[in-house]
Amino acid sequence: MSLKRLWPNKTLIWKDWKNSWLLFALFFGFLTYLTTLTLQHEITAYSKAGEMSSFGQYWYGFHSFNDRLLSADAVAGMISIFFAVALAATTVGRERETETLSLLLAMPYTRRDILFSKVVVGLGQILIIFGANAVLMTLLVWANSGLPFPFNILDIWKWALHNLLVLAFIFCFTVLIATVSGTTLGNATLALIFLFFPGGLYVLLDINIHYWISIFGQDHGDLYWYGRDSFGEIASLLMVPSWILGFDLTKYNPVYLYSALITLSAGTYVLAQFLFTRNPLENNGEVLVFERLEGIFKLGVVVCFALLGGPLLPALAGVHRSGALPLSLCYLLAGGVTWFLTNYLLEWRRVT
Repeated sequence: MSLKRLWPNKTLIWKDWKNSWLLFALFFGFLTYLTTLTLQHEITAYSKAGEMSSFGQYWYGFHSFNDRLLSADAVAGMISIFFAVALAATTVGRERETETLSLLLAMPYTRRDILFSKVVVGLGQILIIFGANAVLMTLLVWANSGLPFPFNILDIWKWALHNLLVLAFIFCFTVLIATVSGTTLGNATLALIFLFFPGGLYVLLDINIHYWISIFGQDHGDLYWYGRDSFGEIASLLMVPSWILGFDLTKYNPVYLYSALITLSAGTYVLAQFLFTRNPLENNGEVLVFERLEGIFKLGVVVCFALLGGPLLPALAGVHRSGALPLSLCYLLAGGVTWFLTNYLLEWRRVT
């Protein structure tokens, strides 16, 4: 492969930038307000208050900022996740919905060129957002080195690197989902479902096991109680979005975690390229563009809703401790209804 093939097409880069600049600007403004501008505000507030003896080395604004910066604020984390998902879902989905993908393929661009450009622009925007704010906060800390900051410049760059790697994986994973889903909304919905699936599955299994233990008695749940915390930690580790929602990095070696993230990001991109080259244009606009994958997706949806409906239906009926047979029937009812609705939705999208 020539070096020229490793460089994205400038025309495609510019087009993808114009299509995504609004999302980029909104998130850049949000994150800059939450980090750089907030830090500047706290520096100004501390200077106006004066170095009063009652404060000592403790200024609540700096510590509050430190907790948010280093401990992953939930609001900042969720907005970051939604931005990465929306950026990837939109950049691929809009090409189908505006019917410009077939037009691009009629030009001297390959499918690889098209997807490569979108990934480069998306990852570049994430890099600019966190890199620029890391630089700005570094300058603020350096220019006010005499203030009692509870964090240092290295902590700022650790924060930027951590968020960059996590969001890069989320972006690449959503691009992968976008190669098998035909709409922007479908891209985003499926990506969020699969990204939070380990945690959601753990919660569903936990609820169901609790319910069955309540039927057969607490003595039958000794083995589960013994391993429950370990199952929860595994689910949290597998649920990558949780890594910027208060994930405790001190328990794990960051070199291994980040190496795994980089490998997974590269792997999802390669798989996305493989699927995108085989993506049938005639199925644009459908929930799934590969009919062979429908069975797998439908089975997953049915199992999850069966696990949800099993304990939920007796609770809605006011029966808090149903027997094994009624509970089994609730699983079958929830799964059957979900199977019917899923098939109806897919057929409806195919017809419309």
